[in-house]
Amino acid sequence: MILVRFGVGLLVAACALALVWAPASLAEEAASTAPAPAGIAVDADGTVYVSDYAFDRVVKFAPDGTVLTQWGGSGTNLGQFNAPFGLAIDDHSNVYVVDQLNNRIERFASDGTPASAWGSAGAGAGQLRTPLGAAYGEGRLYVADFGNDRVQIFGTDGSVIGAFGSRGTNDGQFQRPAAVAVDRDGSLYVTDHFNDRVEKFTSDGRFAGGMSTALSPVPTASAPSSASSTTTATPAATPSATAVATPASAPTVSATATSAAAPEPILRRPEGIAVAGDGSLWVADYGHDRVVKLSSDGRLLQALGSTGSAAGEFVGPKGVAVDTLTGHLYVADTGNGRIQRLGPDGTVEAMWNLPPAPGSPSSTVQSYLP
Repeated sequence: MILVRFGVGLLVAACALALVWAPASLAEEAASTAPAPAGIAVDADGTVYVSDYAFDRVVKFAPDGTVLTQWGGSGTNLGQFNAPFGLAIDDHSNVYVVDQLNNRIERFASDGTPASAWGSAGAGAGQLRTPLGAAYGEGRLYVADFGNDRVQIFGTDGSVIGAFGSRGTNDGQFQRPAAVAVDRDGSLYVTDHFNDRVEKFTSDGRFAGGMSTALSPVPTASAPSSASSTTTATPAATPSATAVATPASAPTVSATATSAAAPEPILRRPEGIAVAGDGSLWVADYGHDRVVKLSSDGRLLQALGSTGSAAGEFVGPKGVAVDTLTGHLYVADTGNGRIQRLGPDGTVEAMWNLPPAPGSPSSTVQSYLP
């Protein structure tokens, strides 16, 4: 199986790495009075789970945004969190929460009943340093160990199976892995945050060569509020290019421009990643305030969103999840404190805010597009 790199990373000074995503800055974010949805996952019934690292909780929604329950609270005891982030769901509907600043993983029943926890701060086997994303596949839990520049593999009981990755820019290396996704064949996809790319691995972390896409203009289209067959964007100061041809059933995103300034990478600080039913990938393109659809070999298929608070716009999206039965894409629109649900064609179908403060589920504010 082949490792594929999507996007071309740019070198980042070590001092910048120390400043971005440091625990202190996360603690400041968590002190905000606004909800901060980050991780998002969908179970086999279409139920949506969202982590809120500002209020140290997980909120469980119906597909239409109705709050079903929420659990958590600040602390270090079982069932409590300190900036929870990534979420994963196993074949038995158990929910795994990456308890980021407690440097551990917590497992819950689907109703929020805590079951177990494992992990501690450090760089040893089974230890974690500000972990972010997680994914379940083939009886294993894969965790993006952000601060240790690796992915760790656990059993669902917390047993350590292995790890792969190291600090760097070469194939199989990372500069802060942020999220993991597993496809139906067991292949792994990891967002390599500061290398501005996605890497593909076998289920045990091996690769057999590599390839990378060229730098690309940044074609961006706002997610439409009704179905559209073609969407065209013209960013300024980028070379003339067409991103990639797509099937007739999907919107085509193309970009043209006249000047020849340095092009952007396809991805800028990617975070969440999810596999769609057709094997394509959705990535939360955090630095470009959009979501990007890639083929499994790294071709850019679609780019949706731009900076803003209107429907189909985003501010620093951190999480994505796909309901593979319906094709719906759920986006944790972190900076706007809300979830957006997009149809298979990229049309925004619904959006809702997280409850503004811990308390009654009835505090959720919902907004639906016509």
